[in-house]
Amino acid sequence: MITHKGIIEQISGEKITVRILQQSACSSCHAKGACMASDSKEKLVDIPDHSGQFTLHEQVIIEGKESIGYKAVFWAFILPLLILIAMLVLTTSVWHFSETEAALSALLALAPYYLLLYLFRNSMAHTFQFSIKKNH
Repeated sequence: MITHKGIIEQISGEKITVRILQQSACSSCHAKGACMASDSKEKLVDIPDHSGQFTLHEQVIIEGKESIGYKAVFWAFILPLLILIAMLVLTTSVWHFSETEAALSALLALAPYYLLLYLFRNSMAHTFQFSIKKNH
């Protein structure tokens, strides 16, 4: 289960907006002040709630199934990498492009992919749902 502590920023109807602090795995390291790899970002997450039991600025926990993390990694990293590799193979082996043309073609092939992701963002948002519960 993926869990994050957060604070309710806004409640509008049956939608709650929660602010979470997303931290990289190394953000708790003692050397993070000298390291460029550590980072943390604040994110706003919209969560549907029909219970009406939450109040503004309340500290809560949001949860999501681990499978949504795997889906996000697939859509954000694995599939674009596969598209890049497929285009590089096609353009160099089948169509005999130069290396520069093949690289540019592979990068341009990602444009329609990201456009489709953008167009289907609302329907995909239903796949990536979190639940909310009180922080005891």
